[in-house]
Amino acid sequence: MPRCSLLAVILALLLPFSARAGDVCNETSFTLDIATAWRTEAGLAAQGWTRVRPGACETTPASPAVSEQYLYARSTPAYPGGVREWRGGQEICIEPGDFSFEGLAECTALGLDSRRFRRLSNDERVRAVLVEPADYGDRAEEAGLQRLLQATGYDIRTIDGYAGRRTRREIDAFEADIGRGFGNDRVALLQALHARALELNADAGLLICNESGSDMAAALARLRGDVWESRGWWQIAPGACARPLSGNYIANQVYFYAERLNDEPDGPLADPLAGGTEGFCIAPSRFLAEGRDDCEARSYASVEFRQAPEPEDGTGRVTLGDLDFEETRE
Repeated sequence: MPRCSLLAVILALLLPFSARAGDVCNETSFTLDIATAWRTEAGLAAQGWTRVRPGACETTPASPAVSEQYLYARSTPAYPGGVREWRGGQEICIEPGDFSFEGLAECTALGLDSRRFRRLSNDERVRAVLVEPADYGDRAEEAGLQRLLQATGYDIRTIDGYAGRRTRREIDAFEADIGRGFGNDRVALLQALHARALELNADAGLLICNESGSDMAAALARLRGDVWESRGWWQIAPGACARPLSGNYIANQVYFYAERLNDEPDGPLADPLAGGTEGFCIAPSRFLAEGRDDCEARSYASVEFRQAPEPEDGTGRVTLGDLDFEETRE
């Protein structure tokens, strides 16, 4: 066998074991940002973000062909009602912008956020499909158009992925409003709708600002369906703000809590938020608790949260100063 042919055979045998890239296909009605992770000798490595439009597949960056690979996906801020997540049970460090980590385990100590990634099966490492309960399948692109039309205020009442007269009428209205027609270019139409939805909805949500003299940690409780969920913590430096909830919300379905952090000689102490009215579960470290009852029996603490303010133009703002906290120092 010629030397060049032998080399080609060797490379063909080795490459699948040195790096592997898989496809992630979006069969939901949302535009998604995805992050991937895998196990290395140094620990877990992760990188993000790759954007995937409804009905499309994207090839994730190549990663070593190891036994453990993970995936996390979230909807972009273009949609009212907050970010939707496709997740699992493995906590892995992330950042809001593009990132690439290897060997990180203590996210909080490094000032990083974390999310729960889902471990992929062997088949999913080649092609992973993200779905919704509605199971749009090959109707995902049309469902994505309907979802974005609805998010930008057009009269779409049902997200079903079928191109009916109402959908076509509202597409015509959008094209007339922006003075541009897209014809059969559905990708360009999706991109234009997504950009418009981001303009309208990306700044919506609950903003918590720290005007105290110390670092602060915030937690959020919200009603998801018929189940209350509380989660934290968002670290907020003096003079800074955090947005723990993106998208439009209903005030009596969202509550917040915060603790002012104090660096004392014997260790950090936390002053709790005063004036809370509704009890929810919290934990000392990063947490996600479903339900608001029997907190202590489930190894949580129960504290009083305040109700979020009514949003104005889609945004609610909370400003917390030193007087908003109870003194716990001796």
